[in-house]
Amino acid sequence: MKLDIYGYEINTRNCQLTDKKFILDLYQKTLFKYVAKYYKPSIEMFSERFYSDYKERKILLRGKRRIGLFQLSKKENKLLITGLFLSPSYQKKGIGKFLMNYFEDNAKKNKLETIELSVWDNNPAKDFYKKCGYKIESKKKHKYLMTKNIK
Repeated sequence: MKLDIYGYEINTRNCQLTDKKFILDLYQKTLFKYVAKYYKPSIEMFSERFYSDYKERKILLRGKRRIGLFQLSKKENKLLITGLFLSPSYQKKGIGKFLMNYFEDNAKKNKLETIELSVWDNNPAKDFYKKCGYKIESKKKHKYLMTKNIK
């Protein structure tokens, strides 16, 4: 997939085993600080999860530089965003908003009714998702389940 996002030419490719260090670094810069409020981030747990689902992830590239990743899945009539991460230097540039709109268009084309995601309660991305039209449906432990009806 090739996207032109506000002057940034972004490509995607399937995640590979060689992306493990990039993803760990990305999580350490973006996710681990929110997780750390409740749990000690575990590289072992990261590794287990990486090997179990890396094939489902898409790496975002600007030229040859890896700048983020996303992971989607479908369940019944829902599109599940199970991961969306951008390197800090590429946040707040419209890329995330563009991707959320892209996911929504994709879900509509596939006649899905809802998009669903979860976010840590202390993660400011929660406010980003609210601006994109997502509503908090529930809270389980330290995560909010957020949804958007797209039908």
